[in-house]
Order: sequence, then structure tokens, then C-alpha cells
Amino acid sequence: MKKIHISPSLRINKAFVSNLWGNFGVLSIIIAFYFYLFAEATLSIYNVRLIFLFISYVCFIFGVFVSSKFRIDSLLFTYYGVSIFIFLFSSPLWQDKFDINIYLSTVTAILIINYYDLFIKYMRYFIILTVLLGAYEFLFKEYLFVVYRETYFGFRALDEKLFSGSTNVFRAKVFFEGPLALSQFAIGAAFLFRKHIKVLFLILLISIFANGRLGIIICAGIIALYYVKKYNLLTILLKPKYFFLLIFGLLFSFTVIYLLLDESSIERFKNSFDTSNEGNAARITFWINGIKTWLSYDLAHLIFGNNGYYGSIYKNNAENGWITLLVNNGIIGFLYYFIPVLLLSINYLIKASVNFWYIFLLFFCMFVQTFHLGASANLFYWLIIFSFLNTTYDNKISL
Repeated sequence: MKKIHISPSLRINKAFVSNLWGNFGVLSIIIAFYFYLFAEATLSIYNVRLIFLFISYVCFIFGVFVSSKFRIDSLLFTYYGVSIFIFLFSSPLWQDKFDINIYLSTVTAILIINYYDLFIKYMRYFIILTVLLGAYEFLFKEYLFVVYRETYFGFRALDEKLFSGSTNVFRAKVFFEGPLALSQFAIGAAFLFRKHIKVLFLILLISIFANGRLGIIICAGIIALYYVKKYNLLTILLKPKYFFLLIFGLLFSFTVIYLLLDESSIERFKNSFDTSNEGNAARITFWINGIKTWLSYDLAHLIFGNNGYYGSIYKNNAENGWITLLVNNGIIGFLYYFIPVLLLSINYLIKASVNFWYIFLLFFCMFVQTFHLGASANLFYWLIIFSFLNTTYDNKISL
């Protein structure tokens, strides 16, 4: 029987097709997480996130099916996948399920990791766009759009006046609900782009436009760590060239911060660690109430938490990521988030690696802010963990 030969031009290039699906999937993810509010406010379309999340999942599934591999370590894949089972066991005990992304965003993280390089590529463009639009809002003191939400003060617009507060400091928000979310985005992006100094300076600008105190501190800290890690401390001390390069980078950062922030903003920044400040005192009170609330739970809620209960009483979260995890998700939710940070810290301490300080900054972010709340911030958390655990794509999972 005559053997049939298939022309090379007719053969399917699996890598090309898989990357094509990956491109569509990554773009859909970015639209789902960062443009849904714009569609809601300007076009009155309210299901953009769900629609594009569904599209992204379909694209990723097809892409993985073509390539027949997950580009993620099998142990990390298992750890991220366990979150679904924790959610299934925990959620029946909760008062509310409004923060289900705490566990379910790991699924999205698994899919993005399969096309992590593409995600980083498109995020670089998104960061540039965010800087440009943030500069526009910052200069003209006007938001691109506003959304309406139920707040402590009733149903109202999340506008410039609300976020400026009593200090009358303008804080940009760009695509997000508010400046805090933009600052969280800057923090997450800084961790992911910690090896790209040019991008880091752009991200620092975003945190300045948002007037996010924690964002500015973390972004500046990551920039400093970049230079320390790149040239190492001994080299900096022994070679004037590198020493002056480090000093220039730090002076440039502080000069930009000083020039872009007005007097009220600088005063607000100085009050960050003043415990007598009304806002800081209230934050500490939320921490104490959070611990008291968790300790008052019965055994089931101590383990699995009671999502929504604390908020229904105090009309806020615990203003601390770790305490909020305890209150809403119990000791099991707390440990699920804390174990990767703990293991990474121990590993980097043993190796005396500068990376330990990155992990310390991540822990600090969770301590003074609910960095894990919000779908996009939570997704960043698990991508950051991946970026430290798995810098290469060895040990792929074959389907």
C-alpha cells in the first residue's frame, strides 16, 4: 500500500497555535480584571468581567489541550488546586460569599502561569498605559470615570471628593474603583517586575499618582533592593561607580516623590506611622477587634472562618491582611496564604539571599493592608509566589 505523506505546510504547528490561544486568553484576563469598571461606568455593561473570564478560560483550555502540557511545577499545581477543596468545605459555614476569589483566583493563576511570559509582556504595555492615564488624572485633578457603590455613607459616587477626604489631596485611580486599588496594583506589579528597573520607575510613578503611602514605600524599597541585588553591597562600597549609581537612583526616586506630592500629601505621608493619628488609631482598633472576633468563634469557625461576619458588625475589614484571613477564612485560610511566605523566607535566610527582603516586604504589605482582597490583587499575590518559587519551567505536567 502506498504511504501517504502529509505536506509540511499542512502540519499544525502546536507551539504557534497554543501561543495564539494564550495571547487571546491573556488579553481576555486583562480586559476582565482592568476594564470591566470602565465598561460599567461608560457603557452600562455590567457583565464584562464574567464574559471575558469565561472567554479566557476557554482560550487557555484550548491552548493547553494543543500543547498537552501545563507549564507549572506539579507540587505548585497541587497546592494551588487544593484551594478549590478548601472553598467547598469552608463556604457552607460562611455568612457571606462575597470574597470567594480568596480561594478561586488560584485557578486563574494556574492558567496564567501556563502563559506567564505573555502575561508579563502585555502587563508591561498596560503599565505604560496606566502611567499615561494616571498622569492625566493627576495633572487635571479629574477621574476618567466614576462608579457608584454602597458605602459607609450610603449609596454614592466613588469620586474625587470622596477619596480626597479631609486633607483635600487628589489621588488618581485610572481603571480601578479607587486609589487604594491602584496602589495595590502598583505594589503587585513592582514585585512581578522586580528585575526590570525601567518598569519599576514607571510603577513608582503610578503609586505617586495614587498617593498610596504603602505603595510608594514598597516600590521605593523594591527599587533599592534591585540595586543591592544587582551589584551586591560589597561591590557598591568598594567601587565608586556603582555607589554613585545607587545614590543617583535613590535621590532620583525621592526627588520625583517630593516634586509630585504637594504639602498635604507629604504631611499625610509623615503621619503613616504616627499611632496618635486618628486614622492609624482606628486601624489598630480594627486589628484588635479582628483578633477578638476570631477568638470568640466556635471550633468550626476558628478553623474555616466566617466570611462576612466581621464586616456585618464593623462595616469594614480588619485593615490587616493576616487578621482578615483569620476572621474570614479561619486558621486554614491563614495557613494557606502564610505557608508559602514562611517557606520562602526560611529558604532565603538559609541561602543568605537578598530575596528574603522581598518576601519580608510582601509579608509587611499583608500586615498593614488587605493586599489579598480584590480579585486582581489576589491574583497578583499568587503570581508573586510563583515568580519566587518557579523561575524556570522544569517539571512540566503532561496531560
